[in-house]
Amino acid sequence: MKRKLILFGVIGLIIILLLIRIFSDKGKKKTEAVAASKQVVPVEVFVTRDTSMIYQLSTIGSLRANESVAIVSEISKKVITVFLREGSFVSKGQLLFKLDDADIVARINKLSIEDQLAATNEARQKAQLAKGGISQEQYDETLNHLNTIRAEIEILKVDLSKTEIRAPFAGKIGVRNVSEGALVNPNMVLASLQDVSKIKIDFSVPERYAGDLHQGSGIFFTTDYSTKVYKAVIEAVEPDVEKKTRTIFLRAICENRDGSLVPGASVRVELNLQALDKKLFIPTAALIPTVKGYDVYLMKSGKAVLQPVTTGIRTTLSVQIVDGLALDDTIVVTNLLRIKPDSPLKPVKLN
Repeated sequence: MKRKLILFGVIGLIIILLLIRIFSDKGKKKTEAVAASKQVVPVEVFVTRDTSMIYQLSTIGSLRANESVAIVSEISKKVITVFLREGSFVSKGQLLFKLDDADIVARINKLSIEDQLAATNEARQKAQLAKGGISQEQYDETLNHLNTIRAEIEILKVDLSKTEIRAPFAGKIGVRNVSEGALVNPNMVLASLQDVSKIKIDFSVPERYAGDLHQGSGIFFTTDYSTKVYKAVIEAVEPDVEKKTRTIFLRAICENRDGSLVPGASVRVELNLQALDKKLFIPTAALIPTVKGYDVYLMKSGKAVLQPVTTGIRTTLSVQIVDGLALDDTIVVTNLLRIKPDSPLKPVKLN
């Protein structure tokens, strides 16, 4: 009996020792885990400050002439004289082409003779009508015949004016496409005329910048064939957004007295959208994407504090913080994956 009691006592003592060992190991591991969580993490930090900058946008545009038109004939006639010289400058109203007008002139001469006779008859019958020699109806028929002849003459004079093709505005003539003796019709382009004293710059920007661009705003642009930086002024802003590209179309205008800018060329447009004074910018690397937006880690009293922020515009390396930060906040930039809230931090570099 005593042996059994001694045996049970020994077994119980062993079990107690094992339990003590197990709980002791668990406590040790927990202590090590807590210690590990409190390990100091070396980080680079950034202190927020007032930032002033000019936000620029670059895009591609195209040049076009201030005025451009294809010179065509309104009627089908033969060219009898060419007055223009290819590549020359012409003034507004200058005669460029003369078309055959012989048949029109002949018809006008014929009607002029008829007009003289009809006018004489009208004057004679008007005198007879005053004396009661003819009826009002007879006089009205004579007067109507006179007016019809004169109306036909006016129509022919309009056709006669169309045989003289003149420059609608001052500009530079391009290549001539017809020669004297050629039969032209309204579908045939005789030459091109462009006013290049001013140049229009057409370009588009994403719709998000609609509120930053206005008529009268200045832009800068450069060409591939010159190092000169040109300045232009926005002349018009399309009131609606292009649905396929979600962009807004704009047109600017630039003086081109020296003719250095060539219509049709592509240009790189630079826009100073807005001056950002006293705004907070932090390195983009400090942002932590979340489902709701972005967070950053602040360092306060040597520990990490998670802070939600609202972002604004971005540059190549920085992002504007609209809400969530204040001046002189210390932002953690590196080792973000090793940090948890309340992790102890050690700044090793200040940006």
